[in-house]
Amino acid sequence: MKHIKRGAVGTLLIFLLSTVLPAGQIFAEDDRTDNEDYLEIIVRYEETVPDEASLDPRFKNIETMDVLPIQTMSVPVSAVKEVSLQENVRRITYNQEVETSQSTYDVSIDDWNQDMIGTFDAWEDGYTGQNVNVAVLDTGFYQHPEITYAGGYSIFGEDDEMGPDPWTNDHSGHGTHVAGILGAEQGTRAQGIAPGIDLYGVKVYHEDNGGKTRVGNLLSGLEWAIQNESDIIVISSGYAEPNNEVHEMIQLAASQGILTIAASGNMTEDNASIDYPAAHPEVIAVSGVNQSQAHVSDSMLASENELAAPGQNILSLSTDGSHVPMSGTSQAVPHVAGVAALLMDKYPNESASAIRQRMTDQALDLGETGRDVIYGYGLVQYAEQIPDETVPEEEPTEEPSEEEPAPESDNETPVEGETGSEETEGSQQEDSTEDPAPEETADEDSSETEEAAEEEPAGSDDTEQEEEIDEDEPADSSDDEAPAEDSEETEEPAPQRTVWIRPSETNGVATIVEEDIQAVAENGVLAVSFDASLGHIDRISLSSDQIQTLKEKNVALLVARVDLEWVIPTSNLSEGNALLTFEPTRQAVTFEEITKGKILTFGIEQEGQQLASFPSHMTYRFFTPAAEYNQDNLYQWNETDESWELLGDAYTKGGVVGVTTETPTLAVFNPEELGSARADAEAEKEEPAVSEPEQPETEPVETEEEDESAFLDGNSSGLPVVLSSVVVVILSVSGGFYFFGGKAK
Repeated sequence: MKHIKRGAVGTLLIFLLSTVLPAGQIFAEDDRTDNEDYLEIIVRYEETVPDEASLDPRFKNIETMDVLPIQTMSVPVSAVKEVSLQENVRRITYNQEVETSQSTYDVSIDDWNQDMIGTFDAWEDGYTGQNVNVAVLDTGFYQHPEITYAGGYSIFGEDDEMGPDPWTNDHSGHGTHVAGILGAEQGTRAQGIAPGIDLYGVKVYHEDNGGKTRVGNLLSGLEWAIQNESDIIVISSGYAEPNNEVHEMIQLAASQGILTIAASGNMTEDNASIDYPAAHPEVIAVSGVNQSQAHVSDSMLASENELAAPGQNILSLSTDGSHVPMSGTSQAVPHVAGVAALLMDKYPNESASAIRQRMTDQALDLGETGRDVIYGYGLVQYAEQIPDETVPEEEPTEEPSEEEPAPESDNETPVEGETGSEETEGSQQEDSTEDPAPEETADEDSSETEEAAEEEPAGSDDTEQEEEIDEDEPADSSDDEAPAEDSEETEEPAPQRTVWIRPSETNGVATIVEEDIQAVAENGVLAVSFDASLGHIDRISLSSDQIQTLKEKNVALLVARVDLEWVIPTSNLSEGNALLTFEPTRQAVTFEEITKGKILTFGIEQEGQQLASFPSHMTYRFFTPAAEYNQDNLYQWNETDESWELLGDAYTKGGVVGVTTETPTLAVFNPEELGSARADAEAEKEEPAVSEPEQPETEPVETEEEDESAFLDGNSSGLPVVLSSVVVVILSVSGGFYFFGGKAK
């Protein structure tokens, strides 16, 4: 009895402390170190500004405004989300120093790939690929209204044994997509990297054979491209074994100053070596990265890889006249070809081999120092990574020595080739930083683009930023001695790229004020943060006017709670009122007892109509205790099969991430536990039913053990309250942070 009393007193003490003190004061302080990265933020409170002495002692440079309930401060990156969850916090904005170096071209969630490789820098310099002839050898080319071809050719004429198949017939959409990444018109939603090129579509795949063709057909396409004086040949295709004739044709192209660029291939169980013709030394072999500049999981690893480029969830042209995201090294190739065209426009007197050398020299080294099997020399870039004003624009055009081709066995048998096994919407969802994200991003995830856009300037060289400010000031002001601080002060009132807000509650639904939406810059992110007092709310209502504003400004939404984050691109919202839901599921699902956390059903309802799928990918991030350590995965409920399907097994910022174009029912499981539960369920189905004689009426059970068990059950009813408090604390201090790059604890 004495031990029981002590235990009861201890439990009661913890419970009382949890209701009086902040969660962080109940338990020992976590082991956050002083070397954690800090961010400058602006906190807008509802009414009362807290006393500076009461704030977290880690917060620095705290300044309190007098005329408005605002404080500016420097906080650890992991603390920003925690601050946003406080009940009195209305909005958090990023106190940025990046606006002076921002491109004059608006970067939308669909333009992350162009922004990553420097397309807009080239356009600002006046280069779009003018007078550069590019031939794309592919499945055909739909005459999309947002792209213009200088001409085209099909190797399948009237006399072809399978019948004629014009170059304008794209039976799979692959060729149209590749061509769009390269040359779609400037200013359109899926604008191309080098819209000024003279683009030629060469059809080498026949409609009757779908995504397969013959090496002989590829030879015919190469011949046409050479005869028509192409500057660049794009091949988003591959085959397994080397072919002498193709190699000789590519060598001929190189001797005539033509640059050939090809996909290194996508890894599968049946294919683990680089594809040809990318493996030939005269060809630039291209691998793929995602929105976080991380290796795409199925991109080929090979020593022949020369450059890397965006290759996951790339938006481009569709054969139905709209746009579609696809993934694969097929999509990475036109990025490299586009940068090559921009550089040929900029340096018209340089040879193809000199342009190739320039691209390898200017690549952003992402992996091991120098060339590696994942990224080659690195991520392709239009501009040099370290600007040097003393270097003249005309650099030596020293041509690299070309390697002698390795001896190959004669192979006169046609070899089947495949398009670069592109992945359409929903196929390759992992973010390989994931990724998410893969997002990641997940179209990835798109929000991670914002994260990268904001974090990069924060870590950039201060001297370099000051030089940019000095260069810009004379054009804006005649005062040559205006300090850099003045330019920053003038830009503080401007809308911010990422804004964190606390919504209001109206009849059990979260609502947002127009002022908060207006506080977000174009192409920015509005993060709607739910603190503990709003934990019962699982719906957000948006008016038609708010939807219109979000779409006009292209502002993505981030729903942020302690247990989840949901990123919604504005392209998934249409005109009219909208209701966003993230509710505990009401349907019967299997294995509910072994889930890690809640089972949530997401939804987007517009004008009373529940929508099921959407044009752009959305990122879902679930925070559960030690998800990455336990290797828990995110699963989606398949209503048709009544089963759980894997959605994401990537971990970023302390959560497990999945990307999809749907609003699904999601839950986190440990894959081993789920597999074991499935095996047990299957075993029960397979066991033959054994008929047992009916038992007589059950005798009443009067054992003291059951009474004791019942007593324990009854007296433990208060324990989940404490445990749930502990879980909330763990989630609060260990959850990741999406946009400001926090690290999982």
